[in-house]
Parts: sequence; C-alpha cells; structure tokens
Amino acid sequence: MKWIKRILSTFIVVFSPLVWSHEDNSQDLTQFDQPLLLGDWYFINPDPENAPDKFVAIKLSFHSNYQFSIDVQKQDFQIDHWEGLYSATEDTIMLDMGNDSPQIYQYKGNHNMLYVNGLYFTKALSNNLAGMWSSEHVTSDGDHLSDAVTRVDLLLQPDFVFLFRATDAKGEEKVHQGVYYTEEDHLVLFYEQGEHDTRFKLTDNKLTLEVEDGAMLAVMDRVK
Repeated sequence: MKWIKRILSTFIVVFSPLVWSHEDNSQDLTQFDQPLLLGDWYFINPDPENAPDKFVAIKLSFHSNYQFSIDVQKQDFQIDHWEGLYSATEDTIMLDMGNDSPQIYQYKGNHNMLYVNGLYFTKALSNNLAGMWSSEHVTSDGDHLSDAVTRVDLLLQPDFVFLFRATDAKGEEKVHQGVYYTEEDHLVLFYEQGEHDTRFKLTDNKLTLEVEDGAMLAVMDRVK
C-alpha cells in the first residue's frame, strides 16, 4: 500500500470511535448511514508519467456490507488490488485490510463527487440506467381506483440526479426530484421529502421498476 501513503497521505487524527457494524443492510439501503458513498469512484490521472508508481487510474468501490476495494491501473496495464472492511462518519473513512494499522482519511463528497486529500473521484454507473424512461404498463395497489398510478416517467441523469413523475387515473401528478444511487438491483431515489429503495431489472432496453415491495410495478421503455 505504498502508493496510497504517498498519494493520499495517512491522516493522524483524534476522533470519536467509529461504529463498526457489518450486518447486511442490502435489503433496505435507506437504513445505511452514509448512502452517498456507495458505488464505484474513479480518479483518472492527468499526468501518469510524473505520478508515484506511474499509475493511470484509481477505482474505489464501497458496498453496503462495509466491504471496499481499491484497484490501481498501471501504465503497463497491470492492476494492483486491495480489499477489506471500512467504516465512515460524515467526514472520515477508516480502511481496514486485516493488518494492525487501519488507515484513516478525511473526505468531502456529494452524490457524484468524492474529494480525498487532493484527489477528486467521480462516481460512475455500472450499467446503462441513465436516460429518460416512460411506462408502458403500471400496476398499483391504490386503495381506490381513482388513486391508482397509471403512468410513470423517470429521468436518470448520468450525474446521479433524477426526476420522477407519477400520474394517477384522475390526471393528477406527483413529482419528486433529487439524487439517486444504486447497488446491484437496488435503485434508491433520495429527495427532500424522503427516499424510496426500489428494485429494478434492465433487459433489452426495458426497465422494470418495483417500488415499496410491490406497491407499484412499472415496466418502462427508454424515450429516444
């Protein structure tokens, strides 16, 4: 791990103990403490010739089961790989690779940018979710037929900003906009009034979205 000491510089800080909890929260990502950390983050080196180890790119991955991985691509196409467990507060990450010296870093971030000691990482989608989607079929368990959702439109931008619009049988619309994050088949919509942990399946340019354990199911086509 010499590269990470040279590039990121280990912080020696005094802080309140981090709470380590490795239970599997993948069934409800809304319960995860730092959800915007989840995903794959990339740093592309603008000057690999003069960088330590002459690396080309770094990929950081954080998962809701508190596992992380680090991949460093070299100019000769070799990849150095590390993995372990992590814990995080709002501004501190601890990486534990099973030795006696967990590494501690301060960070700042939002829904698609992560700043760690001088390096800016950008979050990337691992699938072809980004785009405009409109429902061809919706089923809803509304108490009254007039309250049932009949149409859903969903805009997923590649910078992890979304807009969600649901239209009911009376033509009334509910619109939510905010940021989203993903993990495996989870798509979490995070907005000012709340958040929804949805499940999705993307097959042949068709997006199936299940909201709130089947309360609504939408089969959606990509809008060109």
